Amino acid sequence: MEKYEKLLNMLMDFNDSIRFAAVCNTNGDIVWNSQREGIKNIVPLDETKQTIMRAIEAWAQNSTLENHVGSGLYSIASYEKIKRITVPLADGNLLFISVNNPQTKNLKTKSYGQMVDMGKILSIVDFVKSQK
Repeated sequence: MEKYEKLLNMLMDFNDSIRFAAVCNTNGDIVWNSQREGIKNIVPLDETKQTIMRAIEAWAQNSTLENHVGSGLYSIASYEKIKRITVPLADGNLLFISVNNPQTKNLKTKSYGQMVDMGKILSIVDFVKSQK
């Protein structure tokens, strides 16, 4: 559990656009979570838990493709108000992150993966995973 606390603290510290982060087990139970202070939930927690269950099921179904495409790294669902990111963890658990979705209509290029700093998120996941 300590590694999850460290993971979520590092994620929340590195990017102010992260609203909520949780580690969930394969049953969809939230085993550790962190929410940015002063931020109200856009989606009620019960509905977030349902979304987490659907994400867990989707990752399980997509694992049948691993022989062809390799292991899944992350998934981003983008909505007008937020982005939801899921990252499978090595221990079978799932990292779930909700971030603000800034308006991009005035940008010349739209690289959504970079806009949520997926490289940094995955680096933090790898760093915490490497700690004993």
